[in-house]
Amino acid sequence: MKKAKKAAKVAASIPKQIQRHLSRKPFKSFYRMEPLPATFTLTSILGLIITTVFTVSGRIDISWGVSFDLVFGLMFIASMVSITPKFSGYD
Repeated sequence: MKKAKKAAKVAASIPKQIQRHLSRKPFKSFYRMEPLPATFTLTSILGLIITTVFTVSGRIDISWGVSFDLVFGLMFIASMVSITPKFSGYD
């Protein structure tokens, strides 16, 4: 009988704990991410395309081509990450 009462007491306290957790303010970030300008994205796309074409055609050495592709690829990834939606609940 004691176990049943204890289990009922624990079961009754769980919704209160969940409500207390949900009523807390969301975590505030230490930094704010601003979207990068469209010219940054355009530069990364054009640089990636031009470097790839020049590398494949043999106008640029393969090591330089891969290096430039890596840089422009990282620029493109950074521009995509910076335009992710900002949720208003986490301000």
